[in-house]
Amino acid sequence: MANAFSLDPKLATRARGTLLGLVAGNQLGVPTEQLGTAEAIREAFPHGVWDLPLPPKGSPYDDDAAMTLLLAESLAERPDFDAADVARRWVRWMKLDGRGLGVTTRNALRLIDRGVEPFEAGRRARELDPKWSAGNGAVMRCAPVAIRFHDNVDKLIRVSTQQAAITHADERCLWGAAAVNLAIRELLYGNIYFVDEVLHRLGDKAPRVLLDAIHRVLREEQADLPITVAGERGYVVHCVEIAFWFAAHDRTLEDTLVYLVQAGGDTDTNAAVAGALLGARYGEIALPQRWMAQLSGAQGILQLADRLLSPLTSRRSRELTAEG
Repeated sequence: MANAFSLDPKLATRARGTLLGLVAGNQLGVPTEQLGTAEAIREAFPHGVWDLPLPPKGSPYDDDAAMTLLLAESLAERPDFDAADVARRWVRWMKLDGRGLGVTTRNALRLIDRGVEPFEAGRRARELDPKWSAGNGAVMRCAPVAIRFHDNVDKLIRVSTQQAAITHADERCLWGAAAVNLAIRELLYGNIYFVDEVLHRLGDKAPRVLLDAIHRVLREEQADLPITVAGERGYVVHCVEIAFWFAAHDRTLEDTLVYLVQAGGDTDTNAAVAGALLGARYGEIALPQRWMAQLSGAQGILQLADRLLSPLTSRRSRELTAEG
């Protein structure tokens, strides 16, 4: 593992908060994911949802968290982004577990398992089921890229879109991932006015529908957020808008995640992406201690965040251990 004491302490705690917030949001939202509406959730959970559930035996992470951590491991172990390596890790996990995988992601990974090149698989998956082509499956897992390439904006944008393209080749998904990671990068550096910087970095390259949603964040009310929109559950643009709104409006991580997992819609992914942004803003201290105790593999996640910040040191340390 990278030596945590060699890392900038503020950057390190925010990087840890990013991964922890994402995994906690995902885990908290899994029980309400399929219920659809706030009314149905209240009926199923009359006392509310406040604690992380115990995951099924042999399946510690839902797809949001699992794919995020696998991407993080690949980035920490290699000198650069390796799409083939990332795709292999995701395919292996799909075959061993695959809990929560969406239609588009599963289609792409099955194609890769049959020998299709990763980016071609993403394009074909979009054609197989265009109805789901703009889902949030690429933004839910992209956060490790922001940590790994926090000091290189051009590479951060490029790798954000590349990891998305493996399963979600739609422009809204590619640039949605770039937008989320640009936001995380600004928050890692303590810039709470990240929305304007993200819009500046995106310029006119991103789809207008995504830019319009990000523009709305600073002027809309919480009640106007597109959390439950008929026929658009899991839509990537809505997921980005929701996460940006909570990170930009001084909401705490705990209050935000508890609200989102009881508000309906795609509860687990909305909470995962918002959790990543709020974790980047406030750091690991934002997570309640009871969640840290309930979170699967919390210590390993902390170590993985540190490894992302010092990937070369991390890799050489493991090589020396193996040699010894």
